[in-house]
Formats: sequence, C-alpha cells, structure tokens
Amino acid sequence: RLGGRAHRGAARLSAAAGGAAKNLTVEHKEGVALIRLDAPGEKMNTLTTALMTEFQEALSAVEKDAGVKAAVVISGKPDNFIAGADIKMLAACKTAEEAADLAAAGQKIMDRIEKCAKPVVAAINGPAMGGGLEVALACHYRMATSHAKTQLSVPEVMLGLLPGAGGTQRLPRVVGAQAALDMMLTGKSIKPDKAKKMGLVDAVVDPHALERSALAAARGLADGSVKKSKRKKRSYLEWFLEATGPGRAVLFGQAEKAVKAKTKGKYPAPPKILEVAKVGMAEGHAAGSRAEAKAFGELAATKESAALRGIFFGQTACRKNPYGAPAKPVDTVGVLGAGLMGAGIAQVTAVKGITVLLKDTNAAGLARGEQQIADSLGKKVKRKSLSPFVRDTYLAKVVGLTDADANWESFFKKAGLVVEAVPEELSIKHKVVAQMEALLGPEAIIASNTSTLPLAHIAQHAQRPQNVVGMHYFSPVDQMPLLEVIPHAKTSEATCAQAVDLGIRQGKTVIVVKDVPGFYVNRCLGPMIAEAMAIVQSGTDPVALNEAMKGFGFPVGPITLADEVGIDVTMHVVHNLTEDLGVRMAGADLQFLDDLVAKGIRGKKTSSGFFSYEKGQKGGKALNPEMLALLAPYKAKAAQATLATQDIQYRMAGRFINEALLCLQGAAAALARGRWRAVAAGGLACTSGGPRGPGGTRPHALAPCAPPPPRRRDQVALGRRHRRGLRDRFPAIPRRPVSLRGHHRGLGLLRPHEPPRGRPRGAVPPVPARDGPREERQAPAPGLRGRGAARRRPTRAAAHEGRRRAHSVPCALGAPRASLGDRRIARAPPPSSKRARAAEFPGDSDSVRGGADQDTG
Repeated sequence: RLGGRAHRGAARLSAAAGGAAKNLTVEHKEGVALIRLDAPGEKMNTLTTALMTEFQEALSAVEKDAGVKAAVVISGKPDNFIAGADIKMLAACKTAEEAADLAAAGQKIMDRIEKCAKPVVAAINGPAMGGGLEVALACHYRMATSHAKTQLSVPEVMLGLLPGAGGTQRLPRVVGAQAALDMMLTGKSIKPDKAKKMGLVDAVVDPHALERSALAAARGLADGSVKKSKRKKRSYLEWFLEATGPGRAVLFGQAEKAVKAKTKGKYPAPPKILEVAKVGMAEGHAAGSRAEAKAFGELAATKESAALRGIFFGQTACRKNPYGAPAKPVDTVGVLGAGLMGAGIAQVTAVKGITVLLKDTNAAGLARGEQQIADSLGKKVKRKSLSPFVRDTYLAKVVGLTDADANWESFFKKAGLVVEAVPEELSIKHKVVAQMEALLGPEAIIASNTSTLPLAHIAQHAQRPQNVVGMHYFSPVDQMPLLEVIPHAKTSEATCAQAVDLGIRQGKTVIVVKDVPGFYVNRCLGPMIAEAMAIVQSGTDPVALNEAMKGFGFPVGPITLADEVGIDVTMHVVHNLTEDLGVRMAGADLQFLDDLVAKGIRGKKTSSGFFSYEKGQKGGKALNPEMLALLAPYKAKAAQATLATQDIQYRMAGRFINEALLCLQGAAAALARGRWRAVAAGGLACTSGGPRGPGGTRPHALAPCAPPPPRRRDQVALGRRHRRGLRDRFPAIPRRPVSLRGHHRGLGLLRPHEPPRGRPRGAVPPVPARDGPREERQAPAPGLRGRGAARRRPTRAAAHEGRRRAHSVPCALGAPRASLGDRRIARAPPPSSKRARAAEFPGDSDSVRGGADQDTG
C-alpha cells in the first residue's frame, strides 16, 4: 500500500498524464516516479503513437512535480521491456518524407528523455529491441536482469531500415563505434553479461530484484551517490578510429568493403547505416540526427524494405498456432533414429526443457547421435554463448536407448509424441507405425520426418490414422528455422494442434502444408535442382554455377545445397517429383544422381559429394574426381553450351519461382506463410518478399485454381536468351517471344483468370490439360518475357539493370541476419602477427579486436 502522501503524488501524476492513461501507469515511491509501461491486450509493449504521447505527458508531470526527484521506466509485462516500434505505423506513410517525419518525432522524444533535468533509469527485463533499446539509450542509467529472455538489439537492418530514433547516434557514443556498427549491421542480440562488459548497461540484477534495485539507483542518481552512465575510457586505437578524420576513414573504409562483400549490393540499409553513423561522429548529434531521419524515410520507401517487412509479418503469423492451444502440451518426445536428422530433432527439443527419448538400433548409432548433440552444444560453450552448466542440463534431458535395452518400451510408453527419422522406405515406415501404435497410448501422436513420401501412404495401414502427421525438419535441424507440418486427409485437428505447438516450443517457424509430393519447399527445389543438373551436364563448371547463384543472392549454390542435404535424399526427391510434375522436372538426365549414390557418393555426410570433404581440407574447394568421372558420359551425350552468368541465374531462379507460384495458386499453402517458407528453407530472395500470389501481397486474393497444363512452355518464363539455351531440349518453346501486357509482376506468368492482352508477335495454339474438355481450358502462356517486353531497351546493361530492379532478388537462408554484415567488419587492419600486435599495442590486445570476437549467438 502507498501512504497518503505517496498516493496523492501518484494521483497527481496520473491526472497530469491525462487521467485516463491506457498504456502506462505512474506511481510515486519515496520521491521516485515509477512509470510502468503496459499496452493493454498485447503480449509485448511496442512504441505506438498513443504510448509515446502518454509517456511525454507523464514525463512533463515528473519534471513539474517538486516532490519527484527521479524516474524509473519499467515494463508491466512479465517477460519483455519494449519490443520496438510498431512496424504497422510505416504502412500509413505514403512517402519518404512522411516516414522521415515519423523518425524525427521519435528523435524528439528521445532527446527530451536525455535532456530531462531529473535522472531517468531504464529497468530492463526481457527483450529491449529497436525502439525499446533507443529508449534505454536515452535514459541516464540502464539496468538489466539476468533473465534468459533479456536481450538488447537494434534489428532494424533485418527490415531494410536503420535505428531511426537516435540509435545510430547514441549507440556509438555508449559502446564505441566498432561494437555499435557490429550491432547495427548484423542486428544480433546482446545478452546481459556481455552488455555490462561492453558498457551497454550499467548493472545486471536478478529479475526479482529489478524494481527495488532500479528505485535505489534512481535515488542514488538524485542525491549524487550513483554516477550517471558514462562510456568506459577509450583505448588509443579506439580514439584514433573514432575521433580523427584519418581514423574514421580507415574504420568506415574497412566496414564498407566488408558490407559490400557480404550483401553483394543487394541490401540498401547497411550502407545507409554507415553513412549516417559517419555523419554523426564527424559533425555531431544534431547533424547526425537529421541525416538519420532522412535516411530512415528513404529506406522505408524502398521495395526491399517493404519486402522484408512482408516477410517479417509472414514469419510472425507462422509463430501462432492456427489450431489453437492443445489441451495438454507434450512433455516427453520420442525420436526414432539417432542419425543426422534424429539427433538434430533431439537437440532442438532438449534445449527447450522437454525430455527426449533418443533411440537407435545399436549402440554405435546412438553414440554418434549423442556425440553430435554434445559437439554442437560444445561449440556454443566455446563461443561463451552457453555455460557448461546449462550445456550439461540440456544433455541430461536426452535419454539414450537402443534395441538391446530391455526397458526401452517402458520409456516410450510415457511419450506423448514420437518422431520417426528412419530411412525413406515405405515398408520401414509402415513397420514403425505399427510398432508404435501397439506400444503408445490411444492419444499419443506418431510424426514422420519424411521429406518425400506421402503421409496418406505412410498412414494407410494405421489403426489410428487420425494420430499420424508429418513433421518435416530441414538439415541442419539446429540451424534451419523452418518446420513443415503435413496433415493427411484423416489427421485430426487435435493432432495438428499438438504438432504445431511442439514445433513452436522448439523455436521453429511452423507452416502447415498439403500432403502432396515434395510438400512445399522440396517441390520448389526439385525443378531448380533438375535445372542445375542440366546446366552442369551441358558443360558449365559446378563451381561457376555455385558462384553465379551466390552472386544472384542465394546464400549457397545449388551444388553445395545438394551436398548439404545429401545426394541420396536429393535423388529420392527428384524421382518422386518427376512422377507428379512430369515435364516440369525435365531438362536433365537425372540417372546421374542414381550413379553417384550407387558409388557411395552421398554428399557431405559421407565426406564425398560433388565436392571433396576430406579431413584437413576445407569443404567446397575441390571438386570430387570420382564425381567428375561419372559426369563425363552425361556431358558427352548433352549438347555443350557456354552460358553467361545472367542466363544461368535466370534459368535457375525461373524454375524455382514459377513452381512456387504454382503451389500458391493451387492453394497448397497460405500466401504469407508460403512466402516466408520460400525464403527460410528455399533460399529465395528476402528482398523480393518471396513468391506472391495472383493478388500480389493481398492474402485474400489467393484462391485455388485448376492445375496448369503440363507443357514445359506453360511454366517457364525466362526471356529470349533463356530460350536460346533451352531450344534444343525443348523444341516446343516458340523461337520468338510473345509480348503480353497481362503478365504477372514481371515474372512472365499469367494470372489464371486473366486472358492475354495486347498483340502477340507470334501465335501459339492452345494446349489442352491432362483432363477436362479442351474448350474449358485457356491457352498457355508460352515463354513470356519480363515486364516491358515490347519496349526497346537501349543497351544490354540497361536491360540487366531493369530486370534486377524489377525482380529484387537478394536472398538469405532462414533469416536475413546471416547476410547483413560481419561481426568483425568494423575493425582496422591488425598487424600481421601476434608478436607484431603485442609490440604495437602493448597491453591492449582487446583494442585491436575491438571486442568483436565476443559472440552471443
């Protein structure tokens, strides 16, 4: 209870704050105003216009009240401080100027906090991201808890933006330019202990002691017993790099080179961040703030930012269970098979505190799986992102079992869900389902990690088919964020709810897809892999193919992808898809993959794939001689061609994009979720926003449509040069392109309900579908060119630039952060050896590294 005087003070502040505050409350505790942020009806606090208006009013009341000596900003939410600004506010900005005004308004509020005559303490528990961290930076003292969810970051770069409320100006002053650029360019999260070490927070306390510790710190600031937050003393190197013109030239020159190497020029935000931070360091806070607001507005108006924000909303939607919360969440999970996938599934489950029963047929297989988990967690311990104690608690959650253990069945009877990760053979899957049904309870769920087999076939002999569902993880499981949940026709909604809930608890971005061959991601990757094999068989070097697609924006090349996934898995995927997609999988002699598998060449897991992965040799550097020997006969049979890099890129990306669009048009997936999964697991362009349905970005415009005609020319729209490369293999493609105005978003794919418009320069007879009367089918869209096909372009370079801008095709796998900068980009070139470093910077080796080697994961 508050005393009478304290109660009257709280009442005065609440009245001054508007009397009907909805997003915050103000309490008066022994001369300190406790401003508690709590957005009603929301799980997390975000900086909305309403909240910031109320906050300004509360701050004015604090400044005017003589009885208040200091203030504390704390969250009323149990596990978060402020998750950032409300991104939806940007949707209301129609121009770059409006977005710049929005950033300038945020800067004004932060400046007012910083200039407040009374000390303000930020009490942080849980995430303080983006605008939340900018609020904390403007405060005079920052205190964070040791809670596992507490993390500090400025992730705006992942949305194609920059910290727009003074973050690019204050962060370098607080933690130094190198650490600040590292945070702003990568968007990585900083844990409390590291934040304290780098000066981002002033104190770390227990979560239960946060409020009273913050109040004590506020009183200490008011009476002078506690000093305001100050940056630690800079080393000579830091002083040179930040405070001198030549030093800044070195610092930002190295940063620009690293950013360009990482982003390939596909992301506009990182260069803007460097530009704005440089202005602030050279010309001061006011000039830097003006540059920051202007750059924020320019970035908000870019198509890259719009696409990344769309991906963010799709990812957020995937974190919600469409089936609702299950009646009883699973607390024990069984995993059958301790191979690469099984061990990965066990790891991501155990680290979330769920007991895992990991079973293999023999002790050797189980030991290999357990060692994989221990090695993966051990790497985090070495990077100091995990303590040895926490690692051991995770490992203790994994119970290893084999067929030789007499009591393994008694353990599995306790499992609420069992994931099988056994070989991709239907007979083995049937045996596993029958064995588990006889052992498990009537409500227990059997999940298959199949990547190729239809779930309906796996469950066809099951006694309880309603309890059988697909859970398709992607390798490596502990790194790939995506999980496909695949119900078949008889799967119950309760089973789906349990499977999706488990995936969300594992930290996965969960999507629900139809039970069709390849599901979604593999269905899109299949035609692209077929095209890769065709290009290699026609004479293109596999390394050149990899580099071409990495230059296009893919995180890894298709040849490396096949090695990572496994050539045997790739072979099963393409063969199963060939039966369903027919000519859409044409172009290469896929028997080549069978020959590789028959020779034991199965990818990185066997140290032998398209590349050699021998110990002591860095993978991906040397082509496997055995693979080249098997490839030679196929190259002799295929027509050899020298392809330009752009032709390779268009052929590869065209196969992926068109299949993704056909999946969305066929209602194989919801639009937002389909766009996200194409980026997360398929490597498609983040800044293109993923494949879009007929209605662009509007989910309600997505509707089921009839299957497309089976001809290759109906599916691929790659332009004139692409057709020249495919003419020998696909003679049905017309020699001259057809110019249509009705093509979809510059990709040359007609909307299913829209007839061709304009005057074609060539006539193509209609092609009937496999079923249905001929007169009910529309004519296909053969070999369309990109947007503006009928217009003349002045030069080839201009045409390439136009296509690049229209398609917007950088990409990042799982999440954008992996492509946006480098943890070590903002450092001056170090001396060539450790001895030279010690001689040049005696006693100051940390200043050379700039703290960039401290990785928080």
